[in-house]
Amino acid sequence: MNVKNIWAAAVTGLIVAGVAPTASAFQVRGGAQTSVNSGERQAAHETNVATRQANRTTREGNRQNTVQQVSSNRTNAAENISNNRMNAAQNISNNNHGCCYNNGSWYNDHPVATAAAVTTAVVATAAVVGSIVHTLPPSCSAVNVNGVTYQQCGSTWYQPQYSGTTVQYVVINPPH
Repeated sequence: MNVKNIWAAAVTGLIVAGVAPTASAFQVRGGAQTSVNSGERQAAHETNVATRQANRTTREGNRQNTVQQVSSNRTNAAENISNNRMNAAQNISNNNHGCCYNNGSWYNDHPVATAAAVTTAVVATAAVVGSIVHTLPPSCSAVNVNGVTYQQCGSTWYQPQYSGTTVQYVVINPPH
């Protein structure tokens, strides 16, 4: 008996026994595989595709929100720095004695003003000839040279000049 006859006899025996042959998960003959659950797999595939797309959309939205937040934080930081600089400059210019000297005592209430005081003191000792200041450092003294009154602050010399009704001081080389 050959293989075909054995197979045919087995199928015939099953039919006679009342058991009808059914398709299994894979077709035995014919070479191609067929799936019994192809409808369930298709539904699961479509669900997975929809989930991946929703996750992709969520991640893109999160990235955009992060970029906007970073931009907003940078803008706020720049505004805060600018406001702090303006406040420190106003604190210095509102003081009648120049930088950080208030009613006979050094004023250290504000860390930005203190930093500005140190910076101004350093600039005052290394002032560039030709630069203009509106207030003098606190340790200046008036010196008369050839009938002109100058202000000497350490090694820096200032010549007063008027701008409208306001006195401002120009940094000069030491007069002779």
